[in-house]
Amino acid sequence: MKFALLLSAALLTSCSGPYSRINVAADEERAVPVKTIRTSLQRIPDVITASGELLAEEQATIGVKAPGRLVKLYVDLGSQVQANQVLAEIDPTDYEFRVRQSDALVNQTRAKLGILDKATDEVVPEETAMVREADAVVKEARFIFDTTQKLQKEGVMSRIEFEKAQVRRQGAEAAYQAAKENVMQLRAELTERRAQLALARQNLADCKVRAGFSGAVTRRQASVGEYLNVNAPIVTMVRQNPVRVRTEIPERLASKIRAGQAITVHLNGQSNGPLGRVVRLSPAIEAQSRSLVIEGEIPNPSGVLRPGSFAEVAITIDANATGISIPRNAITSFAGTDRVYLVAGNRLDDRVVKIGRTLENEAVEILSGLEPGQDVVLKPDAKMTKGQKVVVR
Repeated sequence: MKFALLLSAALLTSCSGPYSRINVAADEERAVPVKTIRTSLQRIPDVITASGELLAEEQATIGVKAPGRLVKLYVDLGSQVQANQVLAEIDPTDYEFRVRQSDALVNQTRAKLGILDKATDEVVPEETAMVREADAVVKEARFIFDTTQKLQKEGVMSRIEFEKAQVRRQGAEAAYQAAKENVMQLRAELTERRAQLALARQNLADCKVRAGFSGAVTRRQASVGEYLNVNAPIVTMVRQNPVRVRTEIPERLASKIRAGQAITVHLNGQSNGPLGRVVRLSPAIEAQSRSLVIEGEIPNPSGVLRPGSFAEVAITIDANATGISIPRNAITSFAGTDRVYLVAGNRLDDRVVKIGRTLENEAVEILSGLEPGQDVVLKPDAKMTKGQKVVVR
């Protein structure tokens, strides 16, 4: 009995003390550290974006002007050429002979006119040999006629001799006129032969096929040794600087487009691209697509823009427009919805946002969902939830 009382007392003693009370207090909620950026209005130019195609400023098929056999070809695909550079040569032998022949005919006519040793083709008919000769004959015939007329009046010469003298005088005067007309004809013939000589020389010069502008060869269409007729193609060339960009703007935005507006071309998703200007607008809206066709010119001194390429085109409508942008790493995307986290007090809040185009330094334009003065969480954790306690560092 005594043992039982002692055991009960020991048990009661063991259940007393500080550990006997239930003191379970809820742990305080741990705050998650975050970094934020405050939104503000920034200068974000208002632009219209569209897909476009790059075109060569000039494109030409260089052909043969003087037919013949191709003896030299200096360029091939990709060759860079300068304006007036010789691209190919046609066999000039036949054309050299034609120049010599035409030159000989010119000298022949000049010799007839008596100006072979003169520097110019100026001709005074009265100074030519044939006209001087005819003039002498006229003077002689007139002298004989005058003398015969006097003698006939004195009864020394017969009427027949007088008539003969008169006819000879008339024939001499006609011959003189014919000599002058012959000189005029020879002068016209000299002009014609000069033109034939110039044409022959031009044909000889055309044996060297030259580039009409500076650019690059995109296609070779002839081979050395091939006989080429007039206008037969040799190479195709394009001028790449500047390059032309053509795009279509929806009808609802067409009224905002003006010549001279800045236009930027983006290739392969690049954020930065060459800058140019809008230079041409179609006077009418395309009936099928309900769009306005425009063209811009983009400087391309390095040749990085290739005609035929497709590109994203951005036309600056208002260079001083403002908007909100945030770093791309502040946006989380799920199931096609873009969302950002905000810090309100010491708790997280979230917003669904609509993003626009990508800007410099990995920033993204926010079209809706944010206002100036809000603190946006950078690099949000996937475990973050709305209402979670945070501390800004």
